[in-house]
Amino acid sequence: MAEAVFGLIGVLIGVFSTWGQSWWSEKRSTGRAAHYLAVRVVCVLDRYVEKCVEVVSDDGLCFGQRNANGCLEPQVPLPGPPKFPEDVDWKSISHDLMYRLLSMSSDVEEADKSIAFVWHAIASPPDYDEFFDERNYQYGRIGLKASAFADELRKTYRIPQREQGDWNPLEKLSEAIREVEEARRKRAGSMATLMADIEDQQGEEKSPVG
Repeated sequence: MAEAVFGLIGVLIGVFSTWGQSWWSEKRSTGRAAHYLAVRVVCVLDRYVEKCVEVVSDDGLCFGQRNANGCLEPQVPLPGPPKFPEDVDWKSISHDLMYRLLSMSSDVEEADKSIAFVWHAIASPPDYDEFFDERNYQYGRIGLKASAFADELRKTYRIPQREQGDWNPLEKLSEAIREVEEARRKRAGSMATLMADIEDQQGEEKSPVG
């Protein structure tokens, strides 16, 4: 009886030992895959933040000059969605983080649609203020989001911070958003004043002559 019990215990120990080794090996493999993914994606995001800064720094001038028609026109093309590497295992990271990273593509596509709409339906020459504001606002916002993702990956997988010297892209992106919001407030105030003046003028025209 005792021999049977000891035999069963031995079998169980062998089973759990094999399972434990398999679990630990799989965990290490997943950890390596996740770290590899994080390094690759962080490099993509860092470069993408730079592209966003290039967009918000575009003042529409070519070497300080307007185009032949005296108008501003974009000098920096929109970068489109970030191009993440294909040779990584997205299942190695949390599903939440995977979703947020991969959904950047749809976020950028919606931003580009908004920019195109403003260009075709709202902005007007020669400065196309609303168009440049929309570019700066959308890519300022997207650039900050990309930087936040890179910081999250660095913190989670212990990836060193990038050396940037005195240049801070986050300040440039945040400043671009603030400037757009201020410009929009001023335009909204001017429009409200104009509408009020028109209403007053219409009221005077309708008033009976004494």
